[in-house]
Amino acid sequence: MIRVAVVCAILAIGSSGMAQAAPQFGSESIFDPQKESHGHVHASCAIEGPDGSLRAVWYENGPALPAPFFSEQKDKSDDVRIVGSRKPAGGAWETPFVVTDTYGASDNNPCLVLDREQRLWLFYPTLTGVPKWSWASALLRYRVSEDYLKPGPPIWSRGEILLPRPEKLRETVENALAEAEVKKTYPEAVLAEFKKEFEEALKNPVVERLGWMPRVHPLLRSDGALVVPLSNENFTVACMAITKDAGQSWTWSAPVPGVELSQPSLVEFPDGTITAFFRNEGGDNWIKRSDSKDGGLTWSALSNTTLVHPGAGIEALLLRSGALLMVYNDTKETRDRLAASISEDRGKTWNWTRYIENTPGGRFDYPSVIQAKDGMIHVTYTDGTKTIKHAWFNEEWARQKP
Repeated sequence: MIRVAVVCAILAIGSSGMAQAAPQFGSESIFDPQKESHGHVHASCAIEGPDGSLRAVWYENGPALPAPFFSEQKDKSDDVRIVGSRKPAGGAWETPFVVTDTYGASDNNPCLVLDREQRLWLFYPTLTGVPKWSWASALLRYRVSEDYLKPGPPIWSRGEILLPRPEKLRETVENALAEAEVKKTYPEAVLAEFKKEFEEALKNPVVERLGWMPRVHPLLRSDGALVVPLSNENFTVACMAITKDAGQSWTWSAPVPGVELSQPSLVEFPDGTITAFFRNEGGDNWIKRSDSKDGGLTWSALSNTTLVHPGAGIEALLLRSGALLMVYNDTKETRDRLAASISEDRGKTWNWTRYIENTPGGRFDYPSVIQAKDGMIHVTYTDGTKTIKHAWFNEEWARQKP
């Protein structure tokens, strides 16, 4: 018995000579939907402040506006606004508060990031068209705050509009459609419809500047630049908006070579390679990836990962241990399982998977993932579109067998 205990103790010692942490996991709702009605809530994003507090934002229906503003398309209705909550270190989530609200228009898909000066940035689109036009009319915006650590909403010091127009957008789409035709990626009728929609979209003189949607965290590049991953609802392509001077100027990357891509999630590896993982809406159910060797300006040909998903939101995160974490729905059709998978070879293989949620018939999606200063991993996600849930766990839990 003593020998077994000694062996177990030795196995519990890491290479640093310190005992490994015990697996930890917990979860909670940011607000109780039985006590607080927030309508349709979705697409959260979370950050940790320099004081150890957590802050999450999401979009939700506000007080319904009179017709014709309100629509049954709940996430596109003109009363949709961005709401948030703050969780002080060691405390509970605050009562949700309005973060920003464009009257008579839908504000969606918020994402947060802290820059190298610890300023808080909020990126989000405002839908400028009626609900039928929906995402295609998105106008990309951002706000910046230096005063966000107190309870309640941030105090915004600056707000701007972004109008991306990457070069070779038409060429990228045409090449992707030609490749799809050769490879017979889509049925002929579907491909013909794609081509028709593409040509119709280009007849609109402003369409290349609209429809750009953020979703997951922007990347704070190792040199301090912000790289904002975007996807376009008019052309189903992805590109990056990059600023090195706190938004005084912007560079648009070349489009990632492919279509049916959405909501890229970026990680930067120690050698400077940036990998983008994509929510794939092309119907083959594989999470896709592309690499950049020049800071996100140009991108390699797409390839499939070994991870399946139902075309729902994903987020990847490079952990401080050097391992890569992916949080996603790991089924081809449903969103009732929310998985956390770990790779030690930059996403070629994924040898560990644990379930944050696994309830048949449920809906758990659009994860936002961060690693706090204490090493704990925090995930916020939609729970049935009625509340935003917050789960936390350490890497030791994620590496355990279920």
